[in-house]
Amino acid sequence: MKLSRSAVLPLLATLGQASAQTKKDVIVAIAMESEASPFIEHLKLTNDADFFPSGSPFQAFTGDHGDCSVTVVTSGKDSVYETGVDNVGTVPAAVATFLALQKIPDTKVLINAGTCGGFGRQGAYIGDVYVTKAVANHDRRIDIPGFAEYGEGRMDQSLHGDGHPL
Repeated sequence: MKLSRSAVLPLLATLGQASAQTKKDVIVAIAMESEASPFIEHLKLTNDADFFPSGSPFQAFTGDHGDCSVTVVTSGKDSVYETGVDNVGTVPAAVATFLALQKIPDTKVLINAGTCGGFGRQGAYIGDVYVTKAVANHDRRIDIPGFAEYGEGRMDQSLHGDGHPL
């Protein structure tokens, strides 16, 4: 389902209204710092230098918005090849998101934000917001008999990790 470009903040506000008794943990995973910066600045989030294990390139910014505890995680910068470019791609995004979910196991909402590959020829553009019902790998084809389904990795998002509906 495609939402308007300004839909993320009202979504957070709606989550916060659901229960004034407890804060809802929300993680927003964004690969590139340039994509995350406006969001971090708007919510006045602060850098949490102790969020990720020392030596990892990942960054976390935390704060509150309404009744939500918001954590924005980025993939950090390349230090292996010393290019200083953002760590982009599925591996850094998956590792940073996995570590964030381990740190905040009661996360109610995970938002994967950013260009996410952009697919302009499919009608998706930078700034568009989508709410998905499933995910799949668009770039992981395994040309070995029996591996196609695993390679695509399609997963229904209507179930929580414990097998119960959201």
